[in-house]
Amino acid sequence: MILTLFLAAQTAAIPLQPASPPQRISILASNCPKPTGEEITVCAPIAQPRLPLPAERGPPDHPVPSNPDLTPATALAEAAPPCATLQGGCQVGMDVLGGGTAAIRLIGKLIDPNSCCERPGESTSTGMLIGDMVGGIKRAFGKKPDKSNRVSIALDAPPPSTAGRLSP
Repeated sequence: MILTLFLAAQTAAIPLQPASPPQRISILASNCPKPTGEEITVCAPIAQPRLPLPAERGPPDHPVPSNPDLTPATALAEAAPPCATLQGGCQVGMDVLGGGTAAIRLIGKLIDPNSCCERPGESTSTGMLIGDMVGGIKRAFGKKPDKSNRVSIALDAPPPSTAGRLSP
């Protein structure tokens, strides 16, 4: 109720004035004869009978694209870095695991110069380092093949006969 009275008091305080119609300007306003019958008459000011050509125009009063023939899809496809389309730009970081892997591989090279890094990317690949560590642990605790060239003797067989042999 109070709000309604407040709004009514505000509108009553403002005197209403008739709005004057806006002034209208036509680019075709000239001394044209009135069309008669079914004729259509197009008139233009005598000072400028045509629109200016692009070379005759002045500078634009609004921003224009630097390359108006380039579509947004083409601009995104031809962007130099792939992250140029992201709002945050390129996000780069430091390869902490690769640096640590390279340090471990360097220590291994100092101990044994023929130890690693024959495969491409092995010096900074953490996955290849873990694979090499697992292989080393398997070789350390795995069963080793016999390299002594010993011949096994079957103990269940009867001993060879000593007939015709000299005994000491």
